[in-house]
Amino acid sequence: MLITSAIYMTTIEGFRPTWQTFTRVIIYLNLYMIAVFGLNQLIGSNYLFVARKPPGPALLDAPPEWPVYILYMEGIGLVMFLLLYLPFAFKDWRAERKQPAT
Repeated sequence: MLITSAIYMTTIEGFRPTWQTFTRVIIYLNLYMIAVFGLNQLIGSNYLFVARKPPGPALLDAPPEWPVYILYMEGIGLVMFLLLYLPFAFKDWRAERKQPAT
């Protein structure tokens, strides 16, 4: 349903990602991560894997140890956003090329 709702909101409702929304999401996500880290320290849990890497084999074994792997995950998130934003950027670029020069 998440994927369907995202497709519906972009194609039918006309919503689209922007650099402002990306910045807002990064800020809120990092604030949320800080709150979850505090909760993890308080109750000894590991939500969002911000306290440590998971115990078993996982994709998080590839980046360096805590806390550096969190920066790697944010970098991967940036790359994913750029890949998902690419069709919108291409559409904007084509629209700019079609406009007559004033």
